[in-house]
Amino acid sequence: MRVVSFSVPTWFPPRTGEKARRAEVQLTDQESAVFLCLATGASNAELAVELQLSVSTVKFHVHNIRAKLGGISRLQACLLAALAREGARK
Repeated sequence: MRVVSFSVPTWFPPRTGEKARRAEVQLTDQESAVFLCLATGASNAELAVELQLSVSTVKFHVHNIRAKLGGISRLQACLLAALAREGARK
């Protein structure tokens, strides 16, 4: 399994009660694919169709991604995914 690094922007606010967040997060290949697709705002079912995964697998990856990013909300994860996609285009 290959692991992909993602850097959380320093300006991104930590969760309430959280002192500091790790600057770099390690995501597996499948987590990275799900993470980048989160930028579209698609539902778990839509992501499952697009990535050819089961809905439960997508839910599992979304849960892990959010936990690795400090327990952030899905909306915050979508924002970070959009920023990551934009950064990859440059």
